Amino acid sequence: MHASTLIVSQALISNQDGVTLHPDLFSWEKQLSACKQQWFECTTRNPLAWYATAASVSCTGFVASLCKDIPASTQQCWIASPYHAQLTRDALRVYPEGLLPWSVADADYLCEVLNPLLTEEGMQLCSAGAVLLLTCRDKMDAFPICFGELSGKLLPNKHHEGADGGRLNRLLSEIQMLMFQQPSIQRHERGDVDVNGLWLWAPSDWPVDMRMPALPVATRNPALQSLVDGQGATLIISEAERLSELLQADAPLPKKIILAGEGYAVLLTKSLLPKFTRVSWHPKAAKDEQVLIATLGGFVS
Repeated sequence: MHASTLIVSQALISNQDGVTLHPDLFSWEKQLSACKQQWFECTTRNPLAWYATAASVSCTGFVASLCKDIPASTQQCWIASPYHAQLTRDALRVYPEGLLPWSVADADYLCEVLNPLLTEEGMQLCSAGAVLLLTCRDKMDAFPICFGELSGKLLPNKHHEGADGGRLNRLLSEIQMLMFQQPSIQRHERGDVDVNGLWLWAPSDWPVDMRMPALPVATRNPALQSLVDGQGATLIISEAERLSELLQADAPLPKKIILAGEGYAVLLTKSLLPKFTRVSWHPKAAKDEQVLIATLGGFVS
């Protein structure tokens, strides 16, 4: 693989001192620490959202354009991300997306289980590859956080913003209950964790005019991998947990690297001068996110 650019989601995690490197990146820490750093404020994204950003397209519009069975009455679409939740003492913690096994068959199973309930609400769950899309006849005025911000964190225990925030909460609760009552036997047979719920995010009006991206990418994220071609890819997008499936620990890293997480991103480029001090992963003089996005656009164009 001869990729020139690498994006790692949830590469930066919080600790008692602020932000630090994800433990699954320690195999590459020597290479990463030798690079020049540029810090940016950055919305937390998962691999699918990073791909949409790199390709300059709407994340939801991209997925919807690949669905073949969107009802004609659809006015709005949402990305529907499956998750496994672990019970802590007084809250539910969402399993990191980078550790969740997922497949096209899993997506098809959830459509079969949930659509009888959703049809009563004027909704339908569709799939594009392994990605799930919720279509709505009537728009919901609600603004949940994106799934990238939820992965590995506590499940929010409050209404979402927007006039229909309470309605969205009730819908998600009903989905959770139905999924609890009808767990996937196939996942159990494979030894995979249960999927306990769906998180709806990135609402988008439909229909929209959509330019389909022609941006090959190497990834092991099951959702993104099911939608894009990796042939000839010069861009790698990965969660920290899956990077070892793409790159060997002793292999040279791409020349341009974006490590993101916890509301920040650091752009790493090869340094001409050796480092003589201990490298810090604390954000320094963070620039605006739009500068990073414009820089990324130049990398992939």
